[in-house]
Amino acid sequence: MQLEINNIGKIKSATLEFNGITVVAGNNNTGKSTIGKVLFALFSKFHSINEAIDKYKHDAIIARVFKEFSAYSSEEDTILGSPYLLELFKRSRYKSDYTSKDILDFLNGLISNKTLELLQSNIDSMFTESSKEIDSLEINRIKAEVITNYFNDIFDNQINNMTISNPAHVDLVVKNKHIKLEFKENNCVLLKDEIQLINKAIYVDDPYIIDSRINRSSSSLNGRAVINNYTNKLLHSREYSFKENDQIIEKIIAKDKYAEIEEKINLVIKGQLVLKDDGRYTLKNNDYPEGINVSNLSTGLKSFLIIKKLITYNLIINRDILILDEPEIHLHPEWQIVYAELLVLLQKYFNLTILLTTHSPFFLRAIEVFSRKYNLKDKCKYYLAKQDNESQVIFNEVFDTSIIYEKMANAFSILNDIEDSLTDNTCDD
Repeated sequence: MQLEINNIGKIKSATLEFNGITVVAGNNNTGKSTIGKVLFALFSKFHSINEAIDKYKHDAIIARVFKEFSAYSSEEDTILGSPYLLELFKRSRYKSDYTSKDILDFLNGLISNKTLELLQSNIDSMFTESSKEIDSLEINRIKAEVITNYFNDIFDNQINNMTISNPAHVDLVVKNKHIKLEFKENNCVLLKDEIQLINKAIYVDDPYIIDSRINRSSSSLNGRAVINNYTNKLLHSREYSFKENDQIIEKIIAKDKYAEIEEKINLVIKGQLVLKDDGRYTLKNNDYPEGINVSNLSTGLKSFLIIKKLITYNLIINRDILILDEPEIHLHPEWQIVYAELLVLLQKYFNLTILLTTHSPFFLRAIEVFSRKYNLKDKCKYYLAKQDNESQVIFNEVFDTSIIYEKMANAFSILNDIEDSLTDNTCDD
């Protein structure tokens, strides 16, 4: 898999290969997180997008029907508040193929029989007329609008590079098939999707997400909140991915795969995660037999518990995308080593695509060492973000990671220079 990005956020150009573990390094504010956001947005919205478009269209038809009779008056009834009725209707139905009969059944009991009879003759024609207009819209036009809205939510209405007037481009290549996007003035003006993505992306940049309760409404969210809300809902799922009896064999195989991973997690924290009715997690183990709220554990432990939840509840499966933004930030160097080994094992057993951004030489070294230990060296790619003379960011693949270590070691050089100057001043005195 390959991702090419031009003129999005601070990024002037970036072409990254994904064949296992991809590590991105560089200074702060060089667009490293942008790579993960673009990848997440693509897999979130192009995951079963055709089915989603069908639902958007059908929901629009239903909304029109409700709007048409929202102010209908008869001698006995006045039907008002269509937005409320529409939400109530959607919550009472768990299917995407609503019909006029579903609406009439829903209204039965809410309004008088006389009003219901008067509406019955009109609803079918409302369905027919609305369907003609909505079905006539081009699918790509709807997709482009969906992508525009979602990317603007993710990038807080600043998709295009603010200092470059050229259009922004995204090109995701999977098995020689493309998903191409072009943005002008924060609008998707060109969309070409040759493949429908079937795997999901999981983005984690904040260990505190496991403390949060689910935000049921995402209509007012943007930026990181959109991503965190998605991850929050996933982590607070009470169901296993394997639901059907005919998947019992796959479930057993998955358990075997994550046994070694859980063994590594137990080096740091043992116990069972329990999701309470109030939406909070507790951890039960020998030290806390009654359970301790996860919110009262250290931030570093939360990082391990997120991985534990993902694997033990089968929330992450073969070939999924795992995006981790500076996962080492709350971890002691020794725990960084354990965490890195966990990620390498995840890639090995579940064939994941893992994208990491990091500032830590310990974490980077651990990824290198464990990828060699588990014979995954050829499935690791390393990239470094650099600013050009115009302060635009370009990403280059790095084949010799010593270049990255030198970049990370600059802070020590600065401190050594300061210390040398202090020593010289002391001698002068």
